[in-house]
Amino acid sequence: MKHFILTIICTFMCMSASAYDTWSQLIDQATPVDTARYKVTYALKYKYHPKIQDYYDDTRVVQIGKNCIKDYSDIIQHYDSLATEQIRRGADSYSNASGMPWLIELVRQTRGTSASLRLRLSLNVNTLVYADSVPAINWTFLPEESTSILGYECSKATGEFAGRTYTAWFTSELPLPYGPYKFGGLPGLILKIEDAEQQFIWEAVGFERSNEPIMKYQYRNANEKNCSAEEAAKTLVRYFKSPVGFDIASMGGDASRLHIVGKDGKDIDIAKAAQQSIPYKPLEIK
Repeated sequence: MKHFILTIICTFMCMSASAYDTWSQLIDQATPVDTARYKVTYALKYKYHPKIQDYYDDTRVVQIGKNCIKDYSDIIQHYDSLATEQIRRGADSYSNASGMPWLIELVRQTRGTSASLRLRLSLNVNTLVYADSVPAINWTFLPEESTSILGYECSKATGEFAGRTYTAWFTSELPLPYGPYKFGGLPGLILKIEDAEQQFIWEAVGFERSNEPIMKYQYRNANEKNCSAEEAAKTLVRYFKSPVGFDIASMGGDASRLHIVGKDGKDIDIAKAAQQSIPYKPLEIK
């Protein structure tokens, strides 16, 4: 087995979450599980804690089929496809996702209260696979307020979900009781939704009819680990408490395999780096 040194470029003092590197997966093993009737594209702005100033951006795709809904990062999907093609053509390395796409992939039934999720950990240490509930949200309608999104007239509603208060804009012109992530239960498609702290903001930037398959991938190099939703949440807490320490532990404690460079090009002491944390507040607080 080859011994390699992984170089991570970070900003310390207030440590950058760029340490959460996203590595591509090979997706040449796939099974269609449904056919999408609709495709909704959302721009997602998010940050790991409300007090962090800058947002990260992702492009999310929600495929809505007869039996299931899939929510995934279009950025990650693009780089997975690119990496798979590069390997197919005989390359000995491949491209990894740029930026900071949200590392959750979710598939849930159109009728039901459970979802299957995949969470990619830093450096492809593991991909956590777990089931979680999709609770019904008790929405309060605010019919006096309206707006237009993508040319559709949208009504406003507020609701509580997993310890947060959300404001949603939905359109009855598209009578689909769904939205991004686990959100839904309104008499129309959710085209925008954000929490009260504006830590997570989804807004639709595209809607189209579709007949594309909804695919389930068996990642070739994912190191999939089945766990509970509670274990996945605790793993993320451990990661953000010490991202560098988490990565070192995942490498069997061999800190010599990690090389950290600051934006100024200077090496950063591993022991010092391991003491740095990233402010973190999960989407689902409870």
